[in-house]
Parts: sequence; C-alpha cells; structure tokens
Amino acid sequence: MKILAIECSSASGSLALVEDGRTHWELVFENPRGRGGEFFAALEEAACRSDDFESILVGTGPGSYNSLRASIAAAQGLARARKVPLQGIPSVFGYDAPEYVVLGDARAGQWFFAHVRGGRLTREIELLTPDEARRAIPPGVPVFSTAPLIDSACFECPRARFLPAHPDQAGSAEPIYLKPPHITKPNA
Repeated sequence: MKILAIECSSASGSLALVEDGRTHWELVFENPRGRGGEFFAALEEAACRSDDFESILVGTGPGSYNSLRASIAAAQGLARARKVPLQGIPSVFGYDAPEYVVLGDARAGQWFFAHVRGGRLTREIELLTPDEARRAIPPGVPVFSTAPLIDSACFECPRARFLPAHPDQAGSAEPIYLKPPHITKPNA
C-alpha cells in the first residue's frame, strides 16, 4: 500500500511516499512555529508527484501547536478529496532506531519525554522538568531532541518516512495535547 506520510511537529517538517517499507521520495522543509508556507508548498509538490497514494498517515505530536493543527487539517482535507483513509500516529515514532528517547521543549520549564523500545512506547508520553527528564533517560539509550536541550542528545526532528514502520501505533488523527492551551485573559 502506498502511504503519504506527513510530519510537521517540529522545526523541520517532512513528507514522504512509502510503500511496503520502501521510501519512493521524501521532501524535507523548514517548518518554523506559526509559519506554514513551506509546508503547503511541499504538500502541493507531493500531491503533484504522486496521485496514486492509497492512505495518509500524519504525525500527531507532541510538538508545535500551530503546525500540528495545520498539518492534520490539511491531511483531513486531502484524505477527503482523494477518498483515502487517514490515520494519525505520535510523532515520536519518526526515528529509525530499535530503542531511543525523544525530548522536546514543552515550554514553561517543561520537556516532553517519550521512551520507545521495539516500536512501542514504554510508558505514556509525559511532561517532566528538565531534571526529571535527565534522570529518566535509561543509560546507554540514544536520545533525540527536537530542540537543543542537552549536549548528549542528537538534535534531530522526526521524519515522515519512518512513521509508516509502526502501523500498530496508528489511530485517530487528533493532535496530542500534553497540557491545556494557554489563554491570556484581557484586563477588564
């Protein structure tokens, strides 16, 4: 089955066409917070490159609130227009290693922490303080970081081409929110 994979949870986004574990093509683009221009240009190019994909798989985070919502909404629209199924998958599955930890800046003094082993989360993705996250990293396990957080981590964003390797982790295309949205109330 040909799968169009979309991943936009961090500062570098990607799109890929994957079939039976083989990547036919991949587009990687800058994806700064709150600016989706390059994503939509890449999505247009992807739609032109391949009109025969049979399903869409989109990364659901955690990550950039605006980018996740835009990529999921675009995936929903494209799936509906092409009449193909859509699934979501946590973006932490966008790495190619048998076991690893993913850290990301969740702002307000918190990091998100995910430990993946054998293609599965060892526990739920969680918010931790930087000290708690450092202590939770198992010895000898590679660490990927979506932002430059700790020196021992490989600063690398998740990639769309790796998401289809975990079909049993796919589900609803809903963004992962680890905390409620921050709303500033006006001074009355």
